[in-house]
Amino acid sequence: MKKLLLTLTTASLLSTAAMADDLASTANVNVLAALTLAETTQIDFGTIGIEDGTCTMASGGALTGSGGQTCSGTQTPGLFTITGTAGQVLDLSVTAGAAVDGVTFTPVIDGAATATLTGGTATVDMIGSLALSSATAGVKTISYTFTANYQ
Repeated sequence: MKKLLLTLTTASLLSTAAMADDLASTANVNVLAALTLAETTQIDFGTIGIEDGTCTMASGGALTGSGGQTCSGTQTPGLFTITGTAGQVLDLSVTAGAAVDGVTFTPVIDGAATATLTGGTATVDMIGSLALSSATAGVKTISYTFTANYQ
């Protein structure tokens, strides 16, 4: 009888051991450097007439007036420099600010709404249009927001 009891106990232990197991594993993460945005060149529409209408900046900075608007003077597209983790792709967006004294600025990213950080850096040109409606004369500074996020 003793022999039979010992055999059952050993079989019971083997059966329990086969029902549980442990496995050590790891967690992976790619920590990206914080993005840094710098406005390298401010967008500048130069001098435009006070007439109601729209002045639109194309790639390279050429201005075209519509709706009675005249556009002249020196114009410059905006330029932003972005730094972060090399090789990463960014989603880009821009949001217009509030109108100032009858002048509304609609910013536009010149090109794709994505950029790749080549060597950890990317540049983005900014263009857009100014719409005048009962504007007042004088120098206007209109805010807008440029945003870059890792994909």
